[in-house]
Amino acid sequence: MDKIIPIVQHIDKAITSAKYKPFKDNLLITGAWRTIQGEGPFSGYPSVFVRTAGCNFGAKDSFCQFCDTSFEFDNGKMYSPQALLDAVLKLPGVNSDDILVITGGEPTLQHNLIPFMEIAQKHFRAIQIETNGTQASFFFKLLDSDVHRPHVVVSPKASYKTNEYGIPDDRVLGAARAFKFVVSTEGPHVGVPPWAFSNKRNYHYDIYVSPMAVYKRSYDGEVSSIWDATLIDQEATAKNYAYAAKYAMEFNCLLSLQTHLFTAVP
Repeated sequence: MDKIIPIVQHIDKAITSAKYKPFKDNLLITGAWRTIQGEGPFSGYPSVFVRTAGCNFGAKDSFCQFCDTSFEFDNGKMYSPQALLDAVLKLPGVNSDDILVITGGEPTLQHNLIPFMEIAQKHFRAIQIETNGTQASFFFKLLDSDVHRPHVVVSPKASYKTNEYGIPDDRVLGAARAFKFVVSTEGPHVGVPPWAFSNKRNYHYDIYVSPMAVYKRSYDGEVSSIWDATLIDQEATAKNYAYAAKYAMEFNCLLSLQTHLFTAVP
């Protein structure tokens, strides 16, 4: 089989937490919308997504070449925590049964998310944070806050240079409700690293595997469809889906499909 060359989309720069200090008490956000959560423990739930601007892997060179998300730092809009909550609650259809999903980019670069979650939590069924798990100091502050334990879903990324995953800090392991690993038939993401299995019993989290979608070209916006043969390499993607299912059965993981690709919703 020919080697699959990833289509690297929405390349940004790698951002550190220091880049957000000039914004003081504010947050940098690229978008918010209501949709169906397509992955992980809340798959299928009506949800409100808040996408933060910037990521420490934003260059998409050594990490995350498969990432299709647009979270460019320079396209972010500044909000105070209250202004962001006001904007979210004005979205059509939002109600207290929704899940609030905070995603990125890398949300935990912005410590001002914690005051936002403190005032937002009473308006939603639950809060989920999607993170790569590299920002341990965020979780130290989170555990010392008034935020009731959110559903932290950690999606570690393997290096394309070393083919290895870094081991998260103990604070990240302790905060995680789930780890979600993107898997594919080739490259650095062929399976779950041993540390995830060995720490599972002590830290009480679930392990999900999610098949990697393979793109033929880049796309704009938040909507992509697995039924679009001009966008998705359906043959390669189908192999990754079958591989992920077999891997989940062999290693007793949970299978997480990107169901939003099948429904073509944001």
